[in-house]
Amino acid sequence: MFEILKETRIPFSRLRYIGFIASGVLIVLTVILLLVNGGPNYGIDFEGGSKIGLSFSEPITTEELRSVLADLGETDIKIFGIHDITTGSVSFQIQIPPKTALAEEDKSFSRMLIEELEGRHPGLEVTFTGEETVSAAFGKELQWDAILALLLGMALILIYIWIRIDFRFGVGTVVAVFHDVLITLGIITLAGIRIDITVIAAFLTIIGYSVNDSIVISKRIQELIKTRRGATLTENIDAGINTTLSRTIVTSITTLFVSVAVVIFASGTAIFPFAITMTIGIIIGTYSSSFIVAPIVVELERVLPSHKRRT
Repeated sequence: MFEILKETRIPFSRLRYIGFIASGVLIVLTVILLLVNGGPNYGIDFEGGSKIGLSFSEPITTEELRSVLADLGETDIKIFGIHDITTGSVSFQIQIPPKTALAEEDKSFSRMLIEELEGRHPGLEVTFTGEETVSAAFGKELQWDAILALLLGMALILIYIWIRIDFRFGVGTVVAVFHDVLITLGIITLAGIRIDITVIAAFLTIIGYSVNDSIVISKRIQELIKTRRGATLTENIDAGINTTLSRTIVTSITTLFVSVAVVIFASGTAIFPFAITMTIGIIIGTYSSSFIVAPIVVELERVLPSHKRRT
């Protein structure tokens, strides 16, 4: 296997309190931010609202479109733009928050928007490409469904790792997953990213990525525990993390190449929230697999020693 780091001897067990403090500070800041912000920035999938799709025959800037919407009384909006290089056309997806207006009134708003754009830009052809409306009640139901899906996933992860490896490693992995999701949520909330279905997909991908990395390290530590009978638990943990460190870094870097490229080239499009969430999650997940999972196992062993150690 290709290695960029060879024979590292980083004392992860001794550095665990630095990791705990850093993670604790980030988690506290995330909780404070969410409290001040009144919760995450939900998109229309979870908060309700409307999506309006428009296509233009000539280039038009987001600022011009936002100005027209402001004149129509819509200021709290989100706009994604896509430029087709082959045809030269520009299409936008406009997300409008929940309104007290009925669906029929929303449709008249779409017509008003098109008429206003064509009035300001003579000769501009505006094509209505679609509209989707989500009720606020349905959005709240999706919020709870997403939260339950994440909690159920964590419970199944704990059971799986408990059976395959050890309960302590299961607890460490679940804590790391919660840690990754919460801190990533705090960062994207600070960045103003709205949570929609694509962001939830990114969170689920981050969970899978984090669990996979944690299992690889945990299995390696388990193998060392079985083969190095004379070594202490902390020595086996440090050796296990160091022997898999190169693999962890190579995997993270190659994955980041793709996610960062998408962040750069998909800026302003509907896939941008997914890409930025993935990029942040990969970085946090790589850190937690080495500085959270195994160190928690060390703390659990110190507080609640295993049967063999008690004997």
